[in-house]
Amino acid sequence: MPTEQQIMAAERQDLMGLLSNVPLRSVDENVLIASWNIAQFSDQKKMRALQYIADICERFDIVAIQEVKTNLQGLAKLQKLLPGHYQILVSDPTGNNERMAFLYDKRTVISTGLVCEIAFSGTIASPNVFQFQRSPYCASFRAGRFDFTLVSVHIAEGSSHGTVGTNLRQKEIQELVKFIKHEAGRAQGSVFDPDFFLVGDFNIQTDGDRFFKALTGGDAPRFVMPPKMNSLGTNFDQKKTFDKIAWIPSDEFEFTGKFGVIPFGKVLYKETGQAADAARKEVSDHLPLWAEFRVTELEHELDQIING
Repeated sequence: MPTEQQIMAAERQDLMGLLSNVPLRSVDENVLIASWNIAQFSDQKKMRALQYIADICERFDIVAIQEVKTNLQGLAKLQKLLPGHYQILVSDPTGNNERMAFLYDKRTVISTGLVCEIAFSGTIASPNVFQFQRSPYCASFRAGRFDFTLVSVHIAEGSSHGTVGTNLRQKEIQELVKFIKHEAGRAQGSVFDPDFFLVGDFNIQTDGDRFFKALTGGDAPRFVMPPKMNSLGTNFDQKKTFDKIAWIPSDEFEFTGKFGVIPFGKVLYKETGQAADAARKEVSDHLPLWAEFRVTELEHELDQIING
């Protein structure tokens, strides 16, 4: 009868096989961005699950994590399982006592200092303004010669609250896109870097629904994403398209065409006696979503200047 240590070692080996489909990281050449709603991520996560989560996160330059609960012990334990060059930025609790976090490898990505939440300020005369159920979390980073702003979101789910909830979901996406488009249109040297990536759990149910259109529609500049990401299943059963990685096109970087999810449930918690959905319960009901981008090299930057 194998010990738990032996079971974990075998499953981690199988997990490495799944992760081999992710491109290799190369300093100053590419950046691998991941987004992961780790359900109910708190001090209640067991060490076995945390080790699997660490193995997955270590494959990427930066991971935007949603649904971190108020207690940060789980996040602290995760960081200890990772090499010492991984840093964490974490938000204050917002709606549903949830935080957002950015986990990044400081060897390949550095924080430029900007960290904030998106909220709208009213005035004394007119204090009522729109507010997100969970405040989007922003941070600016540099990968090689490329500066960018990453915005992580957990959009209102809404289905348990009928029309009011679903309307809020659409409104949150619309207000978020409008705000970022405005910031992206500002001149270089402003507080926000104009190169934006928008990632997270949008609770978009199906390709082409009104919530998806709220993200990708409207006037230029518009967010884009890989066409096949529209229908890519990102929940544990891969039947819902909740999570997205979208960006405003720019000459400063190039999408390589490579993206996907890590279907960890195929290899984890498979020993005799485990429930069929043990990986969902222990790790998360969402899968990590990732995409690869090539950052601007010096030769390309000089060509752009010469060619106008």
